[in-house]
Amino acid sequence: MLTAVLLLLLPGVLGMSVFRLVQLPRDLQAGRALIDPRCPLLCALAFGVAYIALAGYTVLVVLAVARALWTPPQTIHELLAAAAVGAGYPFFFYLGFEWVLYHSVKPLARA
Repeated sequence: MLTAVLLLLLPGVLGMSVFRLVQLPRDLQAGRALIDPRCPLLCALAFGVAYIALAGYTVLVVLAVARALWTPPQTIHELLAAAAVGAGYPFFFYLGFEWVLYHSVKPLARA
């Protein structure tokens, strides 16, 4: 049941993560967001690792979904293997990325 709910959340979370992956570098470059000045080295390292992990797993999920659509699973083992790739994405990777982002990148207040 939990896997079905997580797979239903997958398209929305995938869209939000692609938006974050595109928008965050723009915000950092434009100065609308800054790495936390209290611990810049640790926060920049944590943000970089989380960003690369989210980008890599997003590509992996998109490839797994495309593969499942191109050649549908024939056995329950293939179906569970395809579902396992996408089931952990909303909770572990996206929420983990948002947690690291909350603690490492601070938006600037608008004047």
